Amino acid sequence: MTNVLATVIIVVALLAAGHALVTTVRNRPMGTGHLVALGVLEVLLIAQAVVGFVKVSGDEGPASPATFIGYLLGILLIPLAGAGWGLLERTRWGPGVIVVAGLAVAVMIVRMDRLWSGSGV
Repeated sequence: MTNVLATVIIVVALLAAGHALVTTVRNRPMGTGHLVALGVLEVLLIAQAVVGFVKVSGDEGPASPATFIGYLLGILLIPLAGAGWGLLERTRWGPGVIVVAGLAVAVMIVRMDRLWSGSGV
């Protein structure tokens, strides 16, 4: 796993969650800015998946890569699900879903890093 890319993903996910939290507190529906943030996050996650698969196929990474690969594939669904749910929910809770999605992505990246380094079981 690339530490620089993981850090960038965490920062973008937390910034997207923070922006959505402000929107939720202001009682506003989700807007274009939220979709852009989720799109950027999704592109970064796709890059992370490509890097992860290349490194795992090259005999790098965790001893048992099944959990890592599961996280690598599962994390790709979170921004997409957050965007879809946020668009369907046209109240203040649409951005609230983005908050949860951003936090979930950040936590999953940290967990993937721990799996990669061998300190997570």
